[in-house]
Amino acid sequence: MANLSLRHIHKIYSDNVEIIKDFNLEIKDKEFIVFVGPSGCGKSTVLRMIAGLEEITGGELYIEDGLVNKVSPKDRDIAMVFQNYALYPHMTVYDNMAFGLKMRRLSRPKIDEKVKNAAEILGISDLLNRKPKELSGGQRQRVAMGRAIVRNPKVFLMDEPLSNLDAKLRVQMRTEISKLYHKLETTFIYVTHDQTEAMTLGTRIVVIKDGVIQQVDTPQKVYIHPVNVFVAGFIGSPQMNFINSRVEKVNGKLAISFEEQQIILQDSVSKILKKKDYVNKNIIIGIRPENIGIPQNSSEDNLIEFNVDLIELMGAESYIYLSKGSSNIIARVEGIVDSRPGDKVKFTLDWNKFHIFDKETQLAVL
Repeated sequence: MANLSLRHIHKIYSDNVEIIKDFNLEIKDKEFIVFVGPSGCGKSTVLRMIAGLEEITGGELYIEDGLVNKVSPKDRDIAMVFQNYALYPHMTVYDNMAFGLKMRRLSRPKIDEKVKNAAEILGISDLLNRKPKELSGGQRQRVAMGRAIVRNPKVFLMDEPLSNLDAKLRVQMRTEISKLYHKLETTFIYVTHDQTEAMTLGTRIVVIKDGVIQQVDTPQKVYIHPVNVFVAGFIGSPQMNFINSRVEKVNGKLAISFEEQQIILQDSVSKILKKKDYVNKNIIIGIRPENIGIPQNSSEDNLIEFNVDLIELMGAESYIYLSKGSSNIIARVEGIVDSRPGDKVKFTLDWNKFHIFDKETQLAVL
């Protein structure tokens, strides 16, 4: 088992393009850490530096308190599962899983024990004599994970292992990986651009943008308390709605003004905005689709009329695409709605669950 420490890690390629910028992260033993971010943000590069497959330009990487910058991949006691499975097509499942152990010159009985134990854990005992071309995508991914399990490494690294699978199989394999993590009780580091995978698998998630860590925390805290507009918009599906707004005084009280609409703020919120000097300043309001609803009666406070642009029925719930002036938002409501595109409908926004971001810095204010 292992803890890892990444201290001021940089990665610069030969053309002076800096991919990873001052990356600092402490990973505890037995954590399931997920690196999440858009394509090209550098998350796979960090994983490959941990594996030893990419050279670290600057900074220090420690595994179990040992500096490993110059340690070869085979001596780092880690195992990596790749996006494309990386199986040997001419070998059986058994031989694919046993290959690394043979290279380490383990005895035949020991190899047999490890391979069969891993196959049982993954439910592929009946596939050991097949070759990769005879397997489905999910079965190939299990074999790739089995090849990692037999080594009993200190750290498991997984680089977008589910991206080649269809949607139904991805859900199934997420469950399998979660079970595997709890069964093996070792350190997992997982890379994905899929925020659903990040939210459901990680004990902590690391949100990355342009090679820079934006936020590190539990999935729940990142969802509830995003530190900036990028994190707020990236985590959550559908993503958080953002409305350009302004803090103004109305009849002696503070209000949010947008699209000729004014929402009087609670005293507790007003106090914070006054203290932080946001009166008469532009801000960004963030509100999640599930916090926008169809009012039960017309007497509710703070009703706002929107144009209905599109309705997507998702089964048990509907996504309603709305607009008001230059503002476009999505509401997520239960069941089937009666409205049609082109209708003007009043909605209620739960102002107890909204976020405020600085217009210039895009950092969270509230």
